Amino acid sequence: MTDVRVERAELNRGTPVMFRDFGTHVRLAHDPQQIEEAAALALLCLRMPQLVGNMQVRRAQ
Repeated sequence: MTDVRVERAELNRGTPVMFRDFGTHVRLAHDPQQIEEAAALALLCLRMPQLVGNMQVRRAQ
């Protein structure tokens, strides 16, 4: 199971999502003015299909 740490961030226009794979966890930032969290997670799964059914989502406080 891979932890996906989700946070909201103000990103540049045209860059709705950024992520980084640290091996033990993935850090995902999305700009809520450009994309919803569910769509950001779907995009992440397209880039990292091994996460489908194998991720634990943790939201930043």
